[in-house]
Amino acid sequence: MDRPRDGTSRSLRAGPRCARFSIATTVALLAAGVGTAFADEPVVPEPPFPQDVWSATEIALAPESLPAPAPVLDPGQVGNVERGLRARITEGITGQSGPVLDPNQVGNIDMRLEEARRRLDAVESRADQLPIVRLSGFFQLDDGLFSQNSFSRDRIGDAYDGVSFRRTRLQAIGKLTEFTNFSIEMDFAFAGRPSFMDVWGEQTEVPFFGTIRVGQFRQPGTMDSWTSIRHLEFLERSAAFNATDPFRRVGIMAYAMSDDELTQWAYSVYATGLTFASAPGVTAYSTIGDNRNGAQIGDSGGISFASRASHLVFYDEPSEGRYLLHVGAGYGFSAIGGSGSTGPFAKTFRSAIFPEFFVGDLNGVGLTGSGTPLVLDTGRYLADSFNFWHLELAGASGPAHFQTEVMFEAVNQRGGPVVFEPAAYFQCGYMLTGESIGYLKQAGVFDYNVVPFTPFFGTGRHGRMAGWGAWEIAARWTWVDLSGVNIRPGNIVEPTPAGVLPPSPNAGVLNETTVGVNWWWNRFTRVQFNWIRSMPNYVGYGYAPFDIYGTRFQIEF
Repeated sequence: MDRPRDGTSRSLRAGPRCARFSIATTVALLAAGVGTAFADEPVVPEPPFPQDVWSATEIALAPESLPAPAPVLDPGQVGNVERGLRARITEGITGQSGPVLDPNQVGNIDMRLEEARRRLDAVESRADQLPIVRLSGFFQLDDGLFSQNSFSRDRIGDAYDGVSFRRTRLQAIGKLTEFTNFSIEMDFAFAGRPSFMDVWGEQTEVPFFGTIRVGQFRQPGTMDSWTSIRHLEFLERSAAFNATDPFRRVGIMAYAMSDDELTQWAYSVYATGLTFASAPGVTAYSTIGDNRNGAQIGDSGGISFASRASHLVFYDEPSEGRYLLHVGAGYGFSAIGGSGSTGPFAKTFRSAIFPEFFVGDLNGVGLTGSGTPLVLDTGRYLADSFNFWHLELAGASGPAHFQTEVMFEAVNQRGGPVVFEPAAYFQCGYMLTGESIGYLKQAGVFDYNVVPFTPFFGTGRHGRMAGWGAWEIAARWTWVDLSGVNIRPGNIVEPTPAGVLPPSPNAGVLNETTVGVNWWWNRFTRVQFNWIRSMPNYVGYGYAPFDIYGTRFQIEF
């Protein structure tokens, strides 16, 4: 069967299972017909699955391999808008019914790929199909339990157990013309007001550049940062990413992929950080992490460049990426925005990280009373610019996969030596039920989402469990050095008052391990559990380890 050249790989393992089900159903019905000829009462066989799961159209006299439904993909990923909208258009004109699909769904459930292409050609010739707008969204409900000793509580405060919506996002995404796409995504999980997430427009098929995107989006950074927040292998991205990657900013980006679909690249120019007076006497500032306001204020500087490229050293086409080897690298330079060397708008740099889990209110700027406390913090210190490098390596072999990155940040502080901030992580996973995760060629990242061979469902209150979904075990190690041993004391701006926990600065080195279990009920719903062992070693204080037991329930559409 031909595969569309859309930059996405998926394992189509569900086909033979469907075929076996068709044969079993046929035999059961034939047996029922024979039974009625020799019995006074008709014999009705109990179907192996509930009535709403199977239909007579699935009965076949010979095995037939059908394409599996593709997992839900993140509309914000580069290249996914085009594929998803085409799939929805194709699906609409065929009269097929089925579950609600994400706008960037790859392929179709009930049609062969060749049939989909022919129908797509017919649709694309009809101008009245544009513009097209689709609604997408997801929520993540988290619960966390913390176990601390006295060393940890004395350093970062009492980390409260809690439950909260980590993310609740709605996204309108669409195609205005044949070459123009857009996204408007807001998050409603933060207190106060909806927050800007991926809000952008893009023009495809531009000579030399490929696709050009303008707005607020994830800048070309680490492999971790470009992995969809919907489909992370763990509850959060690594602390190494959290410490070094500028992430989501307002800018302009170009991205493209080679003709053989083995190499992708992206580069951008964007506003460095957020310096924003949100209320009288309250100033929010960040050079690392999300910019949720879609704004930056500063008299000078504040311009950055980011780039990333990745290449598939090996990619097994017959299995559509169940076996692959990926390498990548990136570089970025940022001139820090702001004005002067004093006051809330001074040009400063700060790197602060959570322990790969969070419950509470992020507007609490990492203070213990507002939610999960910051575990390391360089504090704000005067700086003019910083450089960022990273290397990445990843691979997959059937149900097993791994991903690792090394990051290195060099901050040019004011009137002092360069401050180095290295970080790294390694993560791996294994699908216990035999599925394999996907790989997005256009983005050059894993898509940690699967379609279970058998979804999780039962046959009613008096029935039985008929499917258990897909299961994965995973592990991660993270290392971050924010010791800041050569930061000039005179460059530190606005340290926290004595007695406020956690303190800022709170320099040290973090080692963190995570063991995770992922359970997909179906391609829209999953449950995750993480046991996180956080082991910070603070400068002038020592080790203050603690444990986190986090659980997430997620639904997307």
